[in-house]
Amino acid sequence: MTDYRNFSLFTELFGILHFLTLIADGQRLLSPLVRRHGGHVLKWEADSLFAWFDGAKGARAAIDAAVAMNRALARRNSGLPEAEQLRLCCGVGYGPVFRFGREAFGAQVNRAAKLGEDLAGEEQIFATDEAVAAAGSGFQWHPRKIVRFKAFKFPWRELKWTV
Repeated sequence: MTDYRNFSLFTELFGILHFLTLIADGQRLLSPLVRRHGGHVLKWEADSLFAWFDGAKGARAAIDAAVAMNRALARRNSGLPEAEQLRLCCGVGYGPVFRFGREAFGAQVNRAAKLGEDLAGEEQIFATDEAVAAAGSGFQWHPRKIVRFKAFKFPWRELKWTV
């Protein structure tokens, strides 16, 4: 689950057509990166990307894809004015999910959405503890945190990475 930072603010400041053009540009750049990392784009919903990564290596692939997408946007953004830049906020979950067409349902979907849409800032990649465990070694993580989400809470971590 990804979300562009400041979508609502930039829409107010520069108009919806300006930002829809940027979203289309981002879709053309990011969708192939999801596929290149073994993922499937479930859907783009406004400024949010919902992607699915299959199998036991799905969490690792999702995290690798999140890093690749952020790096691709950093290259794209270089030299552009702030109003033309796209920056991602990413949330990654791992676990049982029910898929129906281009929709996905389950606790991990809800958690990834909470992390990506509500908690992560620009160029941050947050993952549930389940995703961190499934991704295995090779990543560095900030200390564990707990977030309250409606009636329950869950642990998560932020990936340490650089552009």
